[in-house]
Amino acid sequence: MSIRAIILSGGRSNRFGGVHKPAVELGWTTVISRILSAVRTADPDAEVWVAGPCDGLSAREQESVHSVVEEPAFAGPLAGIAAVCAVVRDASSAAPAGVTLVLAGDMPLITADHLGDLIQACQRTGTPATGTDDRGKTQFLCAAWPTELLLSRLDAIGDPTNGAVKWLFSGLEPSLVDVEPGVVADFDTADDLHRIHTRLDDEAASRQ
Repeated sequence: MSIRAIILSGGRSNRFGGVHKPAVELGWTTVISRILSAVRTADPDAEVWVAGPCDGLSAREQESVHSVVEEPAFAGPLAGIAAVCAVVRDASSAAPAGVTLVLAGDMPLITADHLGDLIQACQRTGTPATGTDDRGKTQFLCAAWPTELLLSRLDAIGDPTNGAVKWLFSGLEPSLVDVEPGVVADFDTADDLHRIHTRLDDEAASRQ
């Protein structure tokens, strides 16, 4: 079963001083490059889309992905998801994907193992699969979806402009996959990023 991944990178990063979060460097690479690497490790043949700017990816990485910008720009992550799905639907040559990963562009600690767990749970249950964050809340922006179900939910919502991604889950019971909350940590502020830096430093020290 083929895999499609959508990396959402179209936000304004207002709480981060307007700096494009996916392009922030962490340990000699960028946040979005880390996410792409996790996807490629989980499935080397995955079809990867970036919804928003590709800033932070190398020229070679940019050549390996597809990109689209939601209309209007900065219309939110739901609009980014819808923009990718609209392009794929309109492309008669697009290969069908059984599972679509939806990933925020500011989660640098996502692992290939977790993505693999999400994909397997989605395939097994036929429902969206996700985990919970450090507050025990469903992490809507790190999830695996049966592609046809995702498309039908977008159709039901209609105009996605400034909509919430949690609307996709309305009336559904996602499969919850065990994950250490730090793996799905995102960052909105400098303090959040500092905590991620600390975690990476601690992990590096433990390997020595």
